[in-house]
Amino acid sequence: MKVRFLFSILFLILSCGPAKNVTAGKTENLDQDLQDKNRVTISLLNRIRQLPGVIIRNGVPIINKASNFISNETEDPAGFGGGNPEPLYVLDGYIVGNSFRDIDRLVDNMNVKEVVVLTGSDASEYGSRGAKGVIKITTY
Repeated sequence: MKVRFLFSILFLILSCGPAKNVTAGKTENLDQDLQDKNRVTISLLNRIRQLPGVIIRNGVPIINKASNFISNETEDPAGFGGGNPEPLYVLDGYIVGNSFRDIDRLVDNMNVKEVVVLTGSDASEYGSRGAKGVIKITTY
């Protein structure tokens, strides 16, 4: 009787075992699912707007750093320093230019995999064209 009781206690303890963390894998999949769904609904402008250091001025993204906005307000009320304030756009490794309108026409929101902002020494690989920053867009 005692042996049977000890076996049943031992069986009960071994069958309980440590708790399994099932939600950890599901959370990772949930994040990926949400990113995939939002990829379709969020416009390219809004995706770029969400990046740190980017502001929208007159409907186009501008990388917010001190060197972009040094200007005389009486001569240049928009604060663009007399030139095009837009960063350089690179699509899948190819330089597209400094026009958001052009890149917006070329890229389909569903196919955007990643958007990265490069400034300073990171943008130096693009020379003087990348002086106002670089926005690299990678598609699927």
